[in-house]
Amino acid sequence: MSRITLERTADQLGNVWVVERVGAEAVTFRVAQQTHWEQAEAVGDGRQPRIDPDGIELEEIDEGIRIYRSHEVPGTMDGRPAILSQHLVKRLANGEWENDVEVDCYRYPDEPRRRAN
Repeated sequence: MSRITLERTADQLGNVWVVERVGAEAVTFRVAQQTHWEQAEAVGDGRQPRIDPDGIELEEIDEGIRIYRSHEVPGTMDGRPAILSQHLVKRLANGEWENDVEVDCYRYPDEPRRRAN
């Protein structure tokens, strides 16, 4: 969940607080991503949660797509053990959010990173 960071400015006296720009942007993004999530009919009729359970990892939204933070996980590429950099992607299809995992790049334990096709 987005957090609001409050900061007291040097030119203010008393108990007046302002929201930092970063905090304001986080709130704006949180509202936008919730509105985006609610586009799915499945959210409205209760087949999917009212709040995206992966929302804390959300990095980008676009028309019908939600892209989440990348993570490195152990896996296999070309039949060899590898470290995969992958991220969750949700696409709006048939009125609901469908999950997919995309591999950004990978590396074998003793070799440099490679881009996935």
